[in-house]
Amino acid sequence: MKNGERDKHDGVLGVARDTADALAKLTLQHLRLARLEIRADLRAMGTKASLIAGLAALAIVGYGLAMAGLACVMGGSSPAGVPLLLIGTAHVLVAGAGMIIALARLRRWRPMNLTADEVSRTLIPLGIGSTAPGVPHSDIEQAAARGRTAREDNNGSR
Repeated sequence: MKNGERDKHDGVLGVARDTADALAKLTLQHLRLARLEIRADLRAMGTKASLIAGLAALAIVGYGLAMAGLACVMGGSSPAGVPLLLIGTAHVLVAGAGMIIALARLRRWRPMNLTADEVSRTLIPLGIGSTAPGVPHSDIEQAAARGRTAREDNNGSR
């Protein structure tokens, strides 16, 4: 009789030990994913920042050309000043538009997006994580949501 209780006890401890090991592996995998994603995000952010810096330099050059052209026009040398003024203005406008677009994209960008989604998907079955209301995460949840939507449409049309 004691052997049966001991086997049961070892079985529960074994399951608990296996669960703890699996949770440790999962945590390590999440940390590795986060590290890789941080590297990729920093690389992408550096590329976007260098684009903005290059466009800022182009805008500064354009501003200098525009001011030189304006000085030539005001000094009475219109044939030399007008092209400088036009080229400088074009540089400033194009660089400014490019910087606005690049900054808007940088603001919309969510760093660590994959890691956050994966961690929340992992924690939800454990009852720890939270989801945004109405946002299915797994394929099964998405299929269930589609089924509910179809049923709600059918019920509403009766």
